[in-house]
Amino acid sequence: MIRKEENPWSDAVVMICTKCGKSISGMKEANVADFLKMYYKKSLKESGDGKKIRVVTSSCLDICIDEFQAITVASNDKTESFIMHPEKDREAFLELLREKL
Repeated sequence: MIRKEENPWSDAVVMICTKCGKSISGMKEANVADFLKMYYKKSLKESGDGKKIRVVTSSCLDICIDEFQAITVASNDKTESFIMHPEKDREAFLELLREKL
């Protein structure tokens, strides 16, 4: 039996590629995707938006560009993919997520 269920994060899901971090200089040993996931989950929770957006790691999103992190945001309206630097651009991406709420 298949049954539709409601979820508390129905506004959007953020998928962070686990492969991209290996191509970023100085971060090859770090788990960049998990670091970003924890950062965004904590930040969204602190602002009261944590239940609106689910942040997860993903296998390759097929948009990898050396020195950048790939992230896809899927919502009811549309799906958008982005590339960013995980340290330099993480705040700007957080603001972009908040604008989508």
